[in-house]
Amino acid sequence: MASPVIGMKIIFLGTGTSVGVPMIGCHCPVCRSTDSRNRRWRSSLYLEAAGSHVVVDTTPDFREQALKHNLARLDAVLFTHSHADHIFGFDDVRRFNTIQKAVIPAYASPATVADLKRIFDYVHNGEDVPGTYRPQIDFREISGPFDVGQIRVEPVSVGHGPKPTLGYVFRSEGKSLGYVPDCHRMDEEAVQALQGLDVMVLDALRHKPHATHLTVGDSVAILKRIGARRSYLIHMCHDLDHEETQRGLPAGVEVSYDGLVLEW
Repeated sequence: MASPVIGMKIIFLGTGTSVGVPMIGCHCPVCRSTDSRNRRWRSSLYLEAAGSHVVVDTTPDFREQALKHNLARLDAVLFTHSHADHIFGFDDVRRFNTIQKAVIPAYASPATVADLKRIFDYVHNGEDVPGTYRPQIDFREISGPFDVGQIRVEPVSVGHGPKPTLGYVFRSEGKSLGYVPDCHRMDEEAVQALQGLDVMVLDALRHKPHATHLTVGDSVAILKRIGARRSYLIHMCHDLDHEETQRGLPAGVEVSYDGLVLEW
C-alpha cells in the first residue's frame, strides 16, 4: 500500500488543448515529435492531500488517464466549466462509485451544474433499472469556498468565453496550489486571490493571440504578478514544442507535461 501523502501531491493527467496533441490529421513537427512531453491529453489534474483525492475536470481521455496513473480513489470531482474537453469523460466516474460503494460529489458553478444535468440527463434523472450502470453523483453548486475532507477549496472566477469559468485555489496542511487551465482574462480580484501560492498552474495556449485563451506571453506576465514559488503552463496546443518553449521562459516558470508529478 502506498504511503499517505504529507502535504500535497498532484499529477498532470493531461496538459493539452481541446483537440489534444498530436492533432488528428496534422503532420507538423510537434505532432510528429518523438519527445513524449509533446504528447498531450486534454487538460486535467489529480490532487491528493490530507487523505482526500480530487480530480479537476473529466476529459474525454479520463479513462485512459485513470488507467495510466493507477487512480484508485476519487473523493470529489470539480469542474472549471462545461466545454466538451473538460466534461466528456464524466460517465467514467461510475467506476469509482463501484470501487468505493459511495456517491461522489461533483462541484461546479450553477451554470455548469445545469449544463452537466442537461448533457448527462441519465445521471440526474436516470431510473434505477436492473442492468443499468450510471454514475452516482451528488451535484453541488459552488457559491463560495468549500471543503473536500481537509482540503479547503476557493473558487476563482476568470474570463473564458460567454459562460462562467472557474479556477481553484487548494489549501491543505499549510500547502497551496492554484489551478486555472482555461483563461483569457483575469481581473485584479482574481490575481489577488492567487497571491502567495506554493504552485500556480495557468493557461498558455500558444504564442499567437486567441479569443478565449492566454498566450504564453500573457500567461508569463500574469504569473509574474501572482508570484507563486513555482509556476507551470498548461492547456497547450501543437504550436508549442516543449523544449523550445521552456528555453524561452523566465526562471521559476516551467512547461507542464502529461504525467508530471509534483509533491511538496
